[in-house]
Amino acid sequence: MKEQVSAPGGSFQLCRLIGRIRAEFVDRVEQEMGRCGVELNFSQFLALKLLGEESMAPGELARLLRYNAGAMTRMLDKLEQRGYLRRVPDPDDRRALRLELTPAGKAIRKRLIQCSEATSERMFAGVGERERKQLNAVLTRVLDRLQQSG
Repeated sequence: MKEQVSAPGGSFQLCRLIGRIRAEFVDRVEQEMGRCGVELNFSQFLALKLLGEESMAPGELARLLRYNAGAMTRMLDKLEQRGYLRRVPDPDDRRALRLELTPAGKAIRKRLIQCSEATSERMFAGVGERERKQLNAVLTRVLDRLQQSG
């Protein structure tokens, strides 16, 4: 059953709408990944996406994904067991590890990005370029304000 969206105006209603959009997007991306034969969840996809941009320490990835250390370790173990990433010694600190994608991880990352891009294009199919730019500008201002207020 679809829930009615209240008329805009209240800040809380806008926050709630943003949350619902994110939840729907996550569901749709996971469905698309399933259709593509990839059995990962959205958080695992985000981890692979971030690690494809640069190698990083597990703690850095946990902070970016807002995961606690235990949950991060379990996720990394699963991704490593599937052959998508490996833990390697940090060249600058022999006590530390860095995470990097394997060739299989890089290949699956590319497929996952295609799934998420296709999903987001379908989501915004009825929204014109001007409206997308306006929405991006407004949401960027809101995010900047949140980050500045600590």
